[in-house]
Amino acid sequence: MNDRELREQLRDGRVHNQYLLIGTEPLLIENAVKAIKDTLTVDESFDYDSFSISEASVDDIVSKLYLSPFASTRRLVVIKNLEELDAKELSAFADAINGVKTNNCAILVYITSKEYQRYNNYKRIANKFPHAKEITFIPDKKLIHRWIVAKIKKDNLNLSTSMIHYLQEEFGNDITGLKNEFDKIENYLHEAKSLNPDNMKDLARGLCDFNKYHLVDTFLNGKPETLACFEELSPYLRSYAEIVDALTRGIIYHIQRKEHVNEAVHASVKDILDEVINIDRKVKTSSFFVHLLLELLLLQRLRLFGKGAIHGS
Repeated sequence: MNDRELREQLRDGRVHNQYLLIGTEPLLIENAVKAIKDTLTVDESFDYDSFSISEASVDDIVSKLYLSPFASTRRLVVIKNLEELDAKELSAFADAINGVKTNNCAILVYITSKEYQRYNNYKRIANKFPHAKEITFIPDKKLIHRWIVAKIKKDNLNLSTSMIHYLQEEFGNDITGLKNEFDKIENYLHEAKSLNPDNMKDLARGLCDFNKYHLVDTFLNGKPETLACFEELSPYLRSYAEIVDALTRGIIYHIQRKEHVNEAVHASVKDILDEVINIDRKVKTSSFFVHLLLELLLLQRLRLFGKGAIHGS
């Protein structure tokens, strides 16, 4: 079962006795725990317990599950960090939890690494808890887009199309990182209310950091508006070293994502990186020609990427 199906069941008032929440995103899992708690209308003062598996004994956890609720219909017990257990310890814990028969609700939380995010791995863990309803959290680009749109609407944020594009591309399937980025944006907007005109440029610089990577994506896709993007961004740069860094990261990242890169492409990329290194030296010596050199790099090399050297074949 996924997060959407869980929400549908909760809207119908259906809450299971045991849940196994498993995935890579702590934020999504925390939101699901809150949704279950709200559906049960649990009184946190009396009928809610949260344990880290490394800080509580199995006996303590089981005893809480058998404890009758005081001010709520059902007691809620959350057991976190199951990923800290090795295979033998996890099996022993599963045996203890599987033997519990109570109307209270237990939520088991297992957060995996991105590398572990495979369906078969999830099923191996879920099979240890046959009485628990497994909820898997596997964010993708569609979920990221829906999350961004919902966040903008909820908080009444006025973000440009470029900013939304940056958020989707930069954070991929990292909902937790995306949430932290929104927190930074909201802090910027809050500070803007008390800024005087002399400080507005510093704020603009912070908000426009995303354009560095939008510029790189435009360049690597061979789009003709690359130079216009660079000119638009230039007034907000603290140093051209920011562009050097963004270009280097972008080129290397896109090359690493290609399974097959021929020698001609390798040679072309090496030449570009040599140019970038030369520009970096000029930046460090405070040369007045850096802006011109970057313009020439973007103009001359744009044709190469436009022919598909990186994103094509």
